[in-house]
Amino acid sequence: MIAKTTVDFMGLYGAIVFLSVLALVTIRAYFSWSFYGPFDYLLNLRKGRNAKRPAEKAAAKAAKKALKEKRKKITLPKVPEKPLQSGEPKREITIAQEDLDRPIEPPKPKPAPGKALLDTEEAPVFTVAKAVGDKDIEHVDSLQEKAARRDYILPSLDFLDFPEETDHEVSKEEMISNAKLLEESLETFGVKGHVVHVSPGPVITRYEIEPASGVRVSRIAGLADDLARVLKAKRIRIVAPIPGKSVVGVEIPNRHPAIVYLRSIVGSRLFAESESILTIALGKTTSGDVSVLDLAKMPHLLIAGATGSGKSVCINTIITSILYRAKPHEVKFVLIDPKKLELSAYRALEKYHLITSEDLDEYVITRPDNAIVALRSVEAEMERRYDILAGATVRNIAEYNLKVEKGQLDQEHLPYIVVIIDELADLMMTSAKEVEEPITRLAQMSRAVGIHLIIATQRPSVDVITGVIKANFPARIAFQVASKVDSRTILDLNGAEKLLGRGDMLITTPQTPETTRLHSAYISLEELEKILGHIQKQPKSGELELPSVQEQNSEDFGAASNGERDALFYEALRLVVTHQQGSISLLQRRLRIGYSRAARLIDELEAAGIVGSFTGSKARDVLVDETYLEDIDTSQFD
Repeated sequence: MIAKTTVDFMGLYGAIVFLSVLALVTIRAYFSWSFYGPFDYLLNLRKGRNAKRPAEKAAAKAAKKALKEKRKKITLPKVPEKPLQSGEPKREITIAQEDLDRPIEPPKPKPAPGKALLDTEEAPVFTVAKAVGDKDIEHVDSLQEKAARRDYILPSLDFLDFPEETDHEVSKEEMISNAKLLEESLETFGVKGHVVHVSPGPVITRYEIEPASGVRVSRIAGLADDLARVLKAKRIRIVAPIPGKSVVGVEIPNRHPAIVYLRSIVGSRLFAESESILTIALGKTTSGDVSVLDLAKMPHLLIAGATGSGKSVCINTIITSILYRAKPHEVKFVLIDPKKLELSAYRALEKYHLITSEDLDEYVITRPDNAIVALRSVEAEMERRYDILAGATVRNIAEYNLKVEKGQLDQEHLPYIVVIIDELADLMMTSAKEVEEPITRLAQMSRAVGIHLIIATQRPSVDVITGVIKANFPARIAFQVASKVDSRTILDLNGAEKLLGRGDMLITTPQTPETTRLHSAYISLEELEKILGHIQKQPKSGELELPSVQEQNSEDFGAASNGERDALFYEALRLVVTHQQGSISLLQRRLRIGYSRAARLIDELEAAGIVGSFTGSKARDVLVDETYLEDIDTSQFD
């Protein structure tokens, strides 16, 4: 019917052209083919041929010249003709024309003894992996497929900068030269081995070496500094051996490292097709492949690295990744920033993705006392959620929200909560025990109810990353650190001290226990401001508050007001003087009160001259002894 109508309207030839174009467009849309692919292929093929023509012409000209000179120099000696026997036919010698025109090839040089030929052997000695660039990554045009019919519009990819095209990629000639030099250097140090594979990447290039029979990999691992000197590299990291392979990896920095832009990760199909709204775009592997991880499966993340190593940029990419996937009612953040600078831009997410409590007077938490209150509030929210999930007969938050969406439960939707602490060392220095206790409990129990922790520090020492905290954070990221001790504190192995900085990282997760080297994605402040500005133009979500951990009722806690002393002041006084310890945690345990009230009691004891001033994480000094309790007149404290 359609064909007949088209023929009547356009004629036979017009109908054929129209239907052919329509079929081509339909097939292209279904299989996601590109019209420009064949043209790009032909254009690149033509460019390659044009680039080879000058060299081919020069080679042909040189061959003809050599042939002419050869013909001039060759003189055949005269050989006396042997008389023919009677009846013997006369023989003639014929030379094919193609043999005369064939160019004379110069003799190939023989390889030096003890050295492997890399570019003169008939079969290649090692294989070179294709470098994965941004053009090789399958991208999507938009991330709006899942939010097309929602009132809230997810941020557009246009807010992120396009990756810059660079011509500083490692050439094959440079890789062959480095491989030769690497083999020669190893042989100089008494280690025999051959390069069998090369994997170029955006920041480093990995050379896989197969040691000769009888060579210990520990001998190669100990030559990192010597090889760095010979190859004139800033740092060299040796993976001995590569997990799952029988080779040793030597990672050499590129002379012109490339920047991994966040758009190349967020715009990839791997990120777009991920089902979890907590998918984070970390960066690229050493071979240039996109790396994305699901925070819900980690379920908590520990990040450590020296100043300027890329730790704060990594936190920005994690937050931005979630903003590109989740609406405000789906994910909430608790941001704790003792340095007051790194996370200050996210105040724009107030009334959107930030969650607070009536006990707090700031959305991006900067004060240590507020940080402790926030952690206690999240802990109370965890307990509340466990009661809700138990009543709904579900095992985790995903099953609960699915029942709510299907109408099987007439209850509230529970958003995921991501708690981010940008500098743990500052909190541990002021109130170590008060901070460590809620973090440990949350890390142990909060996964099922949709609460996840991301903790970062620039001082990866054992007094900051304690054994209790470390045991509950199986997913860890190590940026460049100062020493092997710091690397072992984070990852339980060496290697982070050999990183290059500027986003170079090692990561281990429960899904991949072996350490993986990645290059963190980069997002600028201008890009972040565009994304936050877009979110501020969207409809605000209903504000969600964490449970209060202040004294829930005045009759339960007896908190004083209007300048009067607390009702428990004298009991606190007796405890502090008897134990000679001015500790907030002591009052919390013995009086069974919250942190805030215990802190106020300590302040009142300081004002009364019972305890000394604040001295960091240590308990306050008690200025009186037990004889003070015998002589004191309690009426003066009424």
